[in-house]
Amino acid sequence: MTELSSSKKVFVIGARETVRGFNLIGILGKEVKETSEAIELLEKILQEDYSLVIISASVASEMQDIIDDYRIVEKTPIIIVSDLNMKVEKRELEKKFRKFIGI
Repeated sequence: MTELSSSKKVFVIGARETVRGFNLIGILGKEVKETSEAIELLEKILQEDYSLVIISASVASEMQDIIDDYRIVEKTPIIIVSDLNMKVEKRELEKKFRKFIGI
C-alpha cells in the first residue's frame, strides 16, 4: 500500500442515520448521543492519521465553537453534513466559512 492511499482515511461522528449511511460505503464512524462524547471522540480522531472528519449537523450544533477552534489549529479538515435531525443551510455554511477565514 502506498503512503498516499494509507493517508486517505475518513471518520464520521454523529447521528445514527448519518454514521450508518457512511458505513454502507465503507467509511468508519461512531454514533454519539452526548456532546461530551462527541468532543472526546473528535479529540481522539484528530490525534490519529485521518485525512477528513465528517460530523453530522445535529451533533455539530452543540459544539460549533469547539469545531471552529480545531479548524484553526488542526491540519485535518472537519466538515459538517446535514442529517435527518438538522439540515445545514447553504447561506449559513457560507457565513461560517467567511468568519473562519476572516472576511
